[in-house]
Amino acid sequence: MSSRPVRAVAFVLVLLFASLSPLAIPAAAHSAILLDVDTHHVVLQPGHSANVSLNIENNGSAIQSYNVTIDSGTLSSVWTINAAEPVVENVFPTWSKNTTIIVQLSTGAVPSESGSFDIHVTEPNQNITSIITVYVSVAPTYSPLIGFETMGSALAEMEAGQTTTFNIDITNGGSVEDTLLLDVEFEPDLAAWWANQTNNSSGNGSGSGNG
Repeated sequence: MSSRPVRAVAFVLVLLFASLSPLAIPAAAHSAILLDVDTHHVVLQPGHSANVSLNIENNGSAIQSYNVTIDSGTLSSVWTINAAEPVVENVFPTWSKNTTIIVQLSTGAVPSESGSFDIHVTEPNQNITSIITVYVSVAPTYSPLIGFETMGSALAEMEAGQTTTFNIDITNGGSVEDTLLLDVEFEPDLAAWWANQTNNSSGNGSGSGNG
């Protein structure tokens, strides 16, 4: 039997695991402290915030209180992560409590500043800890800006029949590299523009025919 089908299946499995990797939770879990979150991946626009609900289950045999700390050492400084309750008190055996982790993203953040942070939940009497990982991503933003600083004003006077050159300022205020289409006085014909781009691309390619 050829090894090619086996290799193909293995390659598909590798791609599948790679696509699921952001959902993986490399946690150091102690059997007496069970952790879960309502979302393992937070995606935010710059300047926004979100809450992650952390569930702590006491899988031990006595009433416990837990210290909640955040390890964001590998995360960009554009992120601020805080536990709403540094201490979660009086969790009965086999019971659980929810607490909130606050995730904030600064303005000006870019997608390359995505990453992850760890939530540490420790029972101080026995000094046992469970850890769960949450991934955070910066959503791309698109914001073309037009200014008239160079001209000094958006209003210009022209004599009849006069030709004038206007210098305007175009700024990409988004967080990713972008292509901006500039139009004057009417809506751009995007369909024709894309058709022209396609025709130009086809014309630059290698041709073939029957002969």
